[in-house]
Amino acid sequence: MKTRLLPLLTMMAALWAPASEAQSNGGQQRIPTVTRLVQLFTTLERELMTAVQKGDSTAINNVVADDFELRSGAMPGTPTPRAEWLRHSRGQAVAPIEQMAVHDYGTAAVVSYLWKSAPRHDIFVVDVWGKSGDAWKLSVRYAGPAGDRQFHIPGAVLEGLPMEKK
Repeated sequence: MKTRLLPLLTMMAALWAPASEAQSNGGQQRIPTVTRLVQLFTTLERELMTAVQKGDSTAINNVVADDFELRSGAMPGTPTPRAEWLRHSRGQAVAPIEQMAVHDYGTAAVVSYLWKSAPRHDIFVVDVWGKSGDAWKLSVRYAGPAGDRQFHIPGAVLEGLPMEKK
């Protein structure tokens, strides 16, 4: 009789554990662990925002390539050169970064994130960073409005929550 109850008790314990875990933390979702590269590029992006806000040319030159350009989704065929981007960005508040993903290709990394620029609209940013030695420099930024689910991009899945990237 005891051998018949053991599998049943094991199954019940397995089903009960996730429910009790959700109750113990108030039903909130766990915060995912970020990767080393997400930590690195979150730091680089925040340092860049702070340097641009303050107009710190030395800090900007350390992380932005000389031939940097911004490509806006509104005008993809008309890049904004580095000097003009800096002039228009100076003094802008440092905004939170969310949902970052990093794809490392050795000497290049593609970093995408949601830039929470409230009270304005949020911005989806894709930055291409180039590596020279141990240093990373921002080469090009692609940016466009985020959150408009009425505009459908072919192949994009719009339902569900953001995936945890580990």
